[in-house]
Amino acid sequence: MQYEAIVHRSSEEFIYPVSRSSLKIRLLAKRQDLVSCEICYWNRYTNLLKTQPLRVVYRDAYHDDFRTRLDFDGVARFMRYYFKLTDTNGQVCFFNEYGFTGEPQKNGFFEHHYTNENEVIRRPDWAKGIIYYQIFPERFARGINQKSRHPYVDWNSRPALDNYFGGDLPGIIQKLDYLANLGIECIYLNPIFHADCNHKYATIDYFSVDPDFGTNDDLIRLVKKAHDLGIRVILDGVFNHCGNNFPPFVDFRMNGKASPYADWFLPTDFNAEGTLSRYEGFGDLSLMPKLRTGTPAVREMILKVMTYWVETAGIDGWRMDVADEVETQSWQVICAAFKHLYPDKLLLAETWTDANRLISYGDRFDCAMNYAFRDALSDFFAKRRIDSFGFDHRINHLLSKYNEEVTPLMYNLIDSHDTPRFLTESGEDKRRLKLAVVFQMTCLGSPAIYYGDEIGMEGNDDPDCRGGMKWDPKDQDHDLLSFYKTLISLRKREKALKSGRYVSILCEPNGIYGFQRKHENETVYVIINNSDKEIAVELPVNIPFHPFRDLINHELFESIPLSEDDKIWNNDIAVQNGKIRMKLPAMGFRILK
Repeated sequence: MQYEAIVHRSSEEFIYPVSRSSLKIRLLAKRQDLVSCEICYWNRYTNLLKTQPLRVVYRDAYHDDFRTRLDFDGVARFMRYYFKLTDTNGQVCFFNEYGFTGEPQKNGFFEHHYTNENEVIRRPDWAKGIIYYQIFPERFARGINQKSRHPYVDWNSRPALDNYFGGDLPGIIQKLDYLANLGIECIYLNPIFHADCNHKYATIDYFSVDPDFGTNDDLIRLVKKAHDLGIRVILDGVFNHCGNNFPPFVDFRMNGKASPYADWFLPTDFNAEGTLSRYEGFGDLSLMPKLRTGTPAVREMILKVMTYWVETAGIDGWRMDVADEVETQSWQVICAAFKHLYPDKLLLAETWTDANRLISYGDRFDCAMNYAFRDALSDFFAKRRIDSFGFDHRINHLLSKYNEEVTPLMYNLIDSHDTPRFLTESGEDKRRLKLAVVFQMTCLGSPAIYYGDEIGMEGNDDPDCRGGMKWDPKDQDHDLLSFYKTLISLRKREKALKSGRYVSILCEPNGIYGFQRKHENETVYVIINNSDKEIAVELPVNIPFHPFRDLINHELFESIPLSEDDKIWNNDIAVQNGKIRMKLPAMGFRILK
């Protein structure tokens, strides 16, 4: 038994409440080292010992992730516990706070003391598995033709750091029917408030829509029409920094230490007369001074902005820009206050790395942008830097990172306004984009489409990825658009694809990868051929002598029993009793039920 690989602590990452009477428990062990893991637990005042097995939920390159749920008659409290572990050699040991022993010990137990009301993780149910559509407002659609604030380039011009196309909120309103027809369930808008620069991340006034985009009433109209179509709307909150024309910063720049806003920013040097000369900014950019979010008045301002737009426009939540650069303590205060007022509003954090610090403790964000998901899909489908095994390990590692209440809400993107478009990364090979979309729409989490991907838009890194949306039908890839609509409709129709458990069941070095999604008694199988040749495959399924239907083209397949020689990937996690033989075309896929 590999003791050094076994990890559990009495902390939120490994034990947390999902109600006052239910706890979820997690333990990590070396990959395929343990054949069983059992929790032994009791109330310290009754000493009635109970046991319950944990099962492997995810398996990456190094670890098995064991999980279970414990339900109690009343409040979960005063619980002591240890684990009974059995490895592949039949060795049994007991694991507690002090380590590993051959027999149960009389002290050193793990403990869960008490489940308080506010410690129960509550996240918006509507956001679990929802389909997002990200809009960069300046580049989506023009609704107001006459504007004078900036000279506007031709809509089909190449995007630059400093040019303006003239997109606005009335333009988005006019295209909401398009989004509803596509099947979108939530719009994420890049910043819309009064700001410098075409991207609007250099905020001047958090309480007014930028004149380039329209008026506050336009935002109210946009949200109302979106809601009438069954589409939610979240806004981009830029609270890590502001623009250098933000009035409090202008005052600080002019008056230095004498400014009433002196503690709102992070100066690094003053002139001899006490005025500001240098200061911290986003990415060291002088256009965007960093806000000192630890200052109570700054926190109050942020919360006021967040609540104002919920009350004024009825928005459904916030995506927080560079959330990982803001003080954690500030988010705890702000998010807790906001959630107390609006528990059903979504708080989505931007981070490009591990998001546990932001989302796993229940008092900060509901979920995060899953750039690590994007990177895995890019490396497997677009660039082919990793094989099926590497892809499986990375996906399972991602799914294992977060608790089961967070994972369905994770914002699973394949590109954004800050990355090259996926089609460009794929060398303009539409088949690679399609396979990535198949995986995105059938994987656990919430798929996010960056505007224009669905019609074949291309573009390298920022600003090239921020081109004007192509509305002329002759410039759109209608086959790709139809493909997106089909996959979106399928995901919304099949509960297993939106809410089911994820288990990989087939992994081969030739580019074949398969997994299943299971929800209650329904199981959907997905198999992908990420190679340039046709391959004969045997897909393991749960029932022999049974018909399975392709959910895309409705072709029927008959399953047969497994033979004694069949070795099934992860069969100890999701037991399969049959298989389906088929030939999978190059860059092809099947979705079977």
